[in-house]
Amino acid sequence: MNEGKSVALWTKYLPAIRILLKKAVNEEQQFTLSKIELQSVDNRKNVNFSFNLEITNGKVESGLGIAPMGKDLFNVLNGDLLVRKFMLDKKINIQMTRSSLLTFRCN
Repeated sequence: MNEGKSVALWTKYLPAIRILLKKAVNEEQQFTLSKIELQSVDNRKNVNFSFNLEITNGKVESGLGIAPMGKDLFNVLNGDLLVRKFMLDKKINIQMTRSSLLTFRCN
């Protein structure tokens, strides 16, 4: 999957992700994306959409091994002024499993 393909998907969910990030300060938050939406991003069979995104003080940690979908998510988050300000003084972990479960942790 190429970088940029999932930007529209993440932009669609940006308002919900903002809320989940704020709530993640107090406790882990989870959200499941639908398989149909993920197939609209890449309709190949058995595509692995999983990624682990670690953001420290607004910067991605070890960006080399992050899947394009994770990079797209960071680009959408970083492009939003409210989220960018929120990320500046925090350590955030966003993980997506093979089963399309997104988990947000923030401390």
